[in-house]
Amino acid sequence: MTLAYLGLITPTPDGYAGLLPELTVLANKKTAEEVQEALSQGLALHLLDAEQVRPKPWAQRLTDLPAEIQNAYGTREVKEVLIIPAPLNPVSLQVERALAASGLSYREVARRMGAAPAALVQLADPFYWDHRVTSLRQLAEVLNLTLNLEFVSTVELPAGTILGHLWGGITAPKLRVRDVPEMMSAELPLIVRSELGTFQLSRKADPDPQLDRTGSTIYDARKLG
Repeated sequence: MTLAYLGLITPTPDGYAGLLPELTVLANKKTAEEVQEALSQGLALHLLDAEQVRPKPWAQRLTDLPAEIQNAYGTREVKEVLIIPAPLNPVSLQVERALAASGLSYREVARRMGAAPAALVQLADPFYWDHRVTSLRQLAEVLNLTLNLEFVSTVELPAGTILGHLWGGITAPKLRVRDVPEMMSAELPLIVRSELGTFQLSRKADPDPQLDRTGSTIYDARKLG
């Protein structure tokens, strides 16, 4: 299940402005379509940075919002749209994390790669999808890492399949997952998409007898988006 949040788009003297009132995600662009795309991307980043379980949207229309928000829009022209998070490229997320862990500046890494800093920023852009293997290999060599490419199956999980994340934090959790047919028939490593986000499951974690529950399994996981 994909979470959809109410977006409010209004015309301005310079174009259009957008707001996700439940999360205070803002956007200003020339066209309404550009605002909608920016809100989708802003929503994805907001949910990625969330330290807790993703907040469930509850407003479907402007009239569902508190009176003070409705009054702020008054008689202004308002376009109501439901915004879903834009897809995040897991490769870009890994690039950003590798750069952060290196302790080097983007400018220094780009210099060692023989590339422009703007090109490196693009590789870490979570909405960029045109990575070249040669560029990733250069980056891995500069950071003294190994580039590992693999094809991994992806499974869409029914809502409620992920029961929670255990010790390891939101970006590298151990996930407790119901033993639904989609999981029982899949081979690891595996990428799963759920209402809580996208995760890569690498292996089954060692069970904790104190937490053991029939009908579910704990996996070592990595949050992708």
